[in-house]
Amino acid sequence: MAGEKNFENRLKKWLESEGIYPLGEPADRMAVPPCGYYEKRWGGGRYVKSGLPDMRIVVCGIAFEVELKDTHGKPSDLQKRNIKQINRSGGIGLVLYPEGFDTFKSMVKGVKTWLDVPIAELKHFAGVRLSTSCNMLTD
Repeated sequence: MAGEKNFENRLKKWLESEGIYPLGEPADRMAVPPCGYYEKRWGGGRYVKSGLPDMRIVVCGIAFEVELKDTHGKPSDLQKRNIKQINRSGGIGLVLYPEGFDTFKSMVKGVKTWLDVPIAELKHFAGVRLSTSCNMLTD
């Protein structure tokens, strides 16, 4: 669990360096102009739906639903099913391991670069099976 938390903290630090801040972050604490936000979900609570991805990361209006796992972690069947449903419905859901972090960074930077590309053109992500380190769990 400590490995996953360390990876989460590394991801958050990188997101903030790219202008993607926690939802509700005060503007005076933003070192880089904002282009998105992230929301950490806390599982296991009474009022929280089970199996939701750990984070929603929105970049220039494009939402990534991200389940974080440590190097040896495995998503549950429910997590896999939810990621697949997100992708089947036209969203972008993935299981992200530390080994796939560079791939994910490229995806985020790509979205930031494609501001003038119609959103429909970004749907090519849905058919991509990137790797087992950054896995979109397509059927």
